[in-house]
Amino acid sequence: MGKWNYKSLVAGIIIGTVLTSSVGYAAVELAVKPDMEKPLTFYFDGVPKSPPQQTQGFLYKNTAYVPARFVAENMGKPVVYDGKSLSIFIGKLPVSKTYSKYQAVELVRQKYGHLVPSHFTVAYSHDDESGNYVIHIFEEVVNNFQTGDSYVNSFGWYIVNPNSGIIKPLFD
Repeated sequence: MGKWNYKSLVAGIIIGTVLTSSVGYAAVELAVKPDMEKPLTFYFDGVPKSPPQQTQGFLYKNTAYVPARFVAENMGKPVVYDGKSLSIFIGKLPVSKTYSKYQAVELVRQKYGHLVPSHFTVAYSHDDESGNYVIHIFEEVVNNFQTGDSYVNSFGWYIVNPNSGIIKPLFD
């Protein structure tokens, strides 16, 4: 592993914010549109830089969303996108095989999908304290269509080791 430094920390925070926030942004219809009218100015070590016109960042609810490639390359880090695993690598590539969150969901779906009805959802929930991915298999059941009251019916919770791909039930 390389030495962690300030640039790595900032890049990690920005990438994490962009990736996790963009999922929520894309998942719901916005009542308030993001502020894309105002141009953003980015400074790297005191030097102003602008991303290409077609990839400008934007503000939404006091959060700046910026292109990951623009930020990483201006911090001197190479960027690689792997569409198969839906992973963005900034800086050095992993030295061993790792599984992405998307791949972890697919592993759980392959192992347990045949045991649950097709309308159940298999989704990444969070990382546990050991860095394993926590995957949830569930369905949302609507009690009252007029009020939208609903509850979650869980089939199970699973952890996936991102290095080995080994799946274990979270609760035995």
